[in-house]
Order: sequence, then C-alpha cells, then structure tokens
Amino acid sequence: MQQIPDHNALAAIGQHPNEARPKLRVRGLRAATALAFLASTGLARAGEAEQSTFEFYGQLNFGIFHVDDGQGNDTYLTDNDNSNSRIGIIHQTELANGHRLKFHFESGLGFSGSAAATLDDNDLGLKWRRTELRKLEVVYSTPTYGRLSFGQGSTGTDGVAETDFSGTSVVHYSSINALAGSAEFHTVSGAGSGTTINAAFRNFDGARRFRLRYDSAPYNGFGLAISAGEEVLRHGDDRDYYDLALRYDRDLDQFKVSGRIGYAWAGSDRSTVASSIAVFHKATGLNLAFATGRQQETGADYAYLKLGLKRRWIDMGETAVSFDLFKGDDLVGIGSQSTSYGLGIVQKWDRYDTELYAGYRNYELTGASVAVADIDVAVIGARWKF
Repeated sequence: MQQIPDHNALAAIGQHPNEARPKLRVRGLRAATALAFLASTGLARAGEAEQSTFEFYGQLNFGIFHVDDGQGNDTYLTDNDNSNSRIGIIHQTELANGHRLKFHFESGLGFSGSAAATLDDNDLGLKWRRTELRKLEVVYSTPTYGRLSFGQGSTGTDGVAETDFSGTSVVHYSSINALAGSAEFHTVSGAGSGTTINAAFRNFDGARRFRLRYDSAPYNGFGLAISAGEEVLRHGDDRDYYDLALRYDRDLDQFKVSGRIGYAWAGSDRSTVASSIAVFHKATGLNLAFATGRQQETGADYAYLKLGLKRRWIDMGETAVSFDLFKGDDLVGIGSQSTSYGLGIVQKWDRYDTELYAGYRNYELTGASVAVADIDVAVIGARWKF
C-alpha cells in the first residue's frame, strides 16, 4: 500500500483522549511477537539450522513539493509518503529441507509526510508514533506448503491494487493520494469544501495489520493469500479484518506479467474488491499497469491506467518515465467524479543506490455538492537506500 502505507500519516496526527486500550493492544503485539521471535530462534537451533543471516536496511526519501489549490500555494520539504523514510531488520535462518524462518521488523522514521501536509501546516518535523510501525512479524516458509506469517505486517490484499513494472512508483502509482492527501479542495469563492484529496482519491488496496496470514506455494505462477487480523495501532477501530487474494506472476521470454485480485472484509459493514495487472516488454522497456477497485456497500469505484518506458540510456543508471490516468465515481458521494493525471520520471544513480525523481499531478473533483477548483502538485526529490 505500499493504506496509505506509506500513506497513513494523516490518521496518526491526533492523540485520542482514551489511551489505555490501544496501549494494552500494542503491548500485546510486542509481547506476542517477541515471544514468537524467541521461539523461532529456539526452533532454528532445534531444527539444525544450516545458516543464519542478519540484515539491517533502510531508506531516506525526501522531496520538495509545490501545491496549488486554486486559492493559494506553497512550496515545502517533506518526507515522500509514496515510499516513506524507514529502517528495517531481518533475521533469517535457513533450516533443513529448504525450510526458512524469518523475523522481520520495519518502521517509518517518524518524519512528517506528504500525505499529512497542508498549505497551513507543512513544516518538516520528527515525531515517532506507533502507527509508524510497518512490520513486526515472524514468518515460517516451506518450498511445498507455502508460508505462514504472524504479527504486524501485510494483510492478504496488501498490494493487490498496486502491481507495477514502471520503475516510477516512488513518484506516482495507483495510490495517487499519497503526494498531498490532506490538501483540501476549495470552492470558486475561496471557501474550503471540507473534502480532501484523501477522501476523493482511493484505490481500495489492502493494509498492514496485526494478523495471521497464509500464502500458498506458487503453482504455475498462481498463488493464494488469506489473512485474518485486527487493527492494534490506531484508536477506535475494533473491527475484525479478513482478506483473500489471488496472485499471478510469470517471467516469459519476452514479457513479465503480474496480476492480483483481492476481496477484503472489515467487520460486517464494509467490503472492498480490488485488482491490478502489469505487463513489461523486456526488449523495449515498454510497460503497462491497470488497476480497479470497488467498495461494495456504496458502489464507489475507480479505474487506473499507467503507461511507462524504462531504459538504460546513460551509464549513471536506468531511466524510467510514465504517464497515468485515474477516474473514480461516487468516491465522495453519489454523482461525484474524481479525475487525475500524472507524469513522472525517475533516474537511478547506481553508484550511490539513489533514485532522483520528478513528478506532476493534477486532481479534479466534479459533481460534488459545490464546484471546486483543481489541485496541482509538483515534486522533485531523491530516495537513498542503504
């Protein structure tokens, strides 16, 4: 989701007056996963482990954003929530017969991000909140029976709407609200409409939660993912979440093809379906991605199309360019139409494990209760991985 995976900063801003229950749930998450980690190391020793590895990784991803909402504009530096700055740790043990045991921790660093920035509040700050936690899980995988994951991590439908070979996802992909999700649409008279980009542009992708997840072993390119879990990092969400997804991945002579489709239930009052497919032509670097999704109860839906080209024109590294379109219906209310187009370019700098990028996006909302002006967003930035 990459939810706003990288795009959940908005929901993390406030502090709820009743802190007790979430703290207990987070403590339970820590305790359960710590216990699983200790058990995993014990099982690894008992299983005559062949090899154990420890990996530390991370990335920094900052951009200079310019946002114009038709009534005002501002330019600011912030974390890019398309793929936020983060660190991670992986402890992996290779067991007998190809079995593998992995402990995975990953967290955002806590920088204020593009999805939460507004024209009035966009200073770059640093404050770690529990919603920055991305992964805290134990994963047991086998060649024959698939993979079992326990802890905070991706649900079965996480990523089903975001299959993409373009190489430009750091600057734009189907979760188009990540660049400036909290920017508010304004009426022609200058008044705020109360509707933000986050509300008007959604891709219904899955999320990361505290869950038990099973992934089947691949068969002729197909695989199944199923998960059940709950939200433990946010206030006021006591629903149970269930996700089911089918995936397809094939690397052919001339093409790479990936597809996803998933269905997600949130309690008894919300269900969504989302899917995506991506194709990459190896000889030319041309690529295409298509995604669609629907919220069953409201009938809100969208379609997303992306065309890209990825080639190595200079020694510095691969260059990727792309253009995309988003068309959503009833996302704000019955009769509303959400339309967006975007351009992106990413230049890899292989020597320094860095990507330099630039992008532009236009957001248009029509058919709502009042007429509003378009919002335009431009960004230049860099992502460094280590």
